[in-house]
Amino acid sequence: MVKFSVIVPTYNSEKYITELLNSLAKQDFPKTDFEVIVVDDCSTDQTLQIVEKYRNKLNMKVSQLETNSGGPGKPRNVALRQAEGEFVLFVDSDDYINKETLKDAAAFIDEHNSDVLLIKMKGVNGRGVPQSMFKETAPEVTLLNSRIIYTLSPTKIYRTALLKDNDIYFPEELKSAEDQLFTMKAYLNANRISVLSDKAYYYATKREGEHMSSAYVSPEDFYEVMRLITLEILNADLEESHKDQILAEFLNRHFSFSRTNGFSLKVKLEDQPQWINALGDFIQAVPERVDALVLSKLRPLLHYARAKDIDNYRTVEESYRQGQYYHFDIVDGKLNIQFNEGEPFFEGIDIAKPKVKMTAFKFDNHKIVTELTLNEFMIGEGHYDVRLKLHSRNKKHTMYVPLSVNANKQYRFNIMLEDIKAYLPKEKIWDVFLEVQIGTEVFEVRVGNQRNKYAYPAETSALIHLNNDFYRLTPYFTKDFNNISLYFTAITLADSISMKLKGKNKIILTGIDRGYVFEEGIASVVLKDDMIMGMLSQTSDNEVEILLSKDIKKRDFKNIVKINTAHVTYSLNK
Repeated sequence: MVKFSVIVPTYNSEKYITELLNSLAKQDFPKTDFEVIVVDDCSTDQTLQIVEKYRNKLNMKVSQLETNSGGPGKPRNVALRQAEGEFVLFVDSDDYINKETLKDAAAFIDEHNSDVLLIKMKGVNGRGVPQSMFKETAPEVTLLNSRIIYTLSPTKIYRTALLKDNDIYFPEELKSAEDQLFTMKAYLNANRISVLSDKAYYYATKREGEHMSSAYVSPEDFYEVMRLITLEILNADLEESHKDQILAEFLNRHFSFSRTNGFSLKVKLEDQPQWINALGDFIQAVPERVDALVLSKLRPLLHYARAKDIDNYRTVEESYRQGQYYHFDIVDGKLNIQFNEGEPFFEGIDIAKPKVKMTAFKFDNHKIVTELTLNEFMIGEGHYDVRLKLHSRNKKHTMYVPLSVNANKQYRFNIMLEDIKAYLPKEKIWDVFLEVQIGTEVFEVRVGNQRNKYAYPAETSALIHLNNDFYRLTPYFTKDFNNISLYFTAITLADSISMKLKGKNKIILTGIDRGYVFEEGIASVVLKDDMIMGMLSQTSDNEVEILLSKDIKKRDFKNIVKINTAHVTYSLNK
């Protein structure tokens, strides 16, 4: 018996399969200890001819179905029945694997006796792949203490006996999401599930055209698979409470990430009765006791799906999107919502913190301007107020900045340094928050993690003049969570800015250890016996130019006392 059977279903894969076969031929693992089983679904291109070229490089089994099956399920089943490996790995023909995948997987499986091994995936060419379950390597995980329920694709390593002894095969009559049913059965029957995340082991590639498993299917077929998964969970040999919790997590996944999410806002009105009937058949298989375990915002959707009530189901999704409700109130930080007249109240719905995106951030020695958008918030405009909060890192001091402009949920805050500079020296580090207030309830969100491209190089700063002293204000992004904070510290001007005369009428100010930004505009240069007007402009990330209205002699340049800008005076003896 070989260690691995690598199963590859193919259909018109001539453009991509060479990359996969090369990755298998280059494995740092004995070629005699794994087999590659290719089952072709009646390709009409050169796929099989390309595969044949690798017979001398790999231990291969190659076959072709007599008629096209219309999906990857049957080719995978044919290959699985032929598999002689202790473990099987399913790989799509347009993907490929790391050269160390089989070697590392074999060592890990032998050490931990895994029945199912999830190997870390990486998307290529913009392909999205599951990530949350691959944050760390784990010898043993469950459906309840990990995020593995959020990856139900078959591209994992399975103990062959687990599959065959429990009659776990792909349902060939179903052409969509059949892999989710297969993987869930494997999860439920496995004695040990493991995660290997030391490196990217499986490369999922986005190609032009359709993947073999991405063809459209009807809602009836799709929701039938979801119903069958529900029954598998309910019939599993587990404690009843565990089964209910697993089913609740599966429903959380389904309503958050599948085609069900927002379907009543996307599907044509004339097609929605078909969708709600199929969805309702699925949800009617879910015991009502499980509703109490799902995400609270999903309970109204379950209620109306079970009743096959498309009108109220659509109202719920539209209300969530707009943040507007027929009637709502907030009790102990949770929503009580009635979606339509005469409909029940749904109580205790959690208000998730809104997601804040920083769409703009600009600053100079006069002000900081930031623009923020509020996304995925369950409460619509008109029901809440926003303000910016600057909170000292030692949590002893707080400053609030009122909203300056609200332009269609684009909130602009102008932080005038003149207004707050007296408070800044109280603490070196100030963290930036957006506060959202609904009545007496306040939600606080850190700012900066989600943002458009930052406009400045790292460490770019502004100079602030306060009580005859100079300070440096440096916005930066925190190491752990990538949020924006402000660093404030005293400096000596001569150690921070150099000044030189360029030609006869230009003064150049250059940051010595970092770039500094200045407010552009009118400036004046004060000499011992004269004052010359000029125009200040930022010419690069760390250089400012003052174009003077008249020439200045070198001996007078050495006698400059101070430079005045619109809001800051730079005394050069500081």
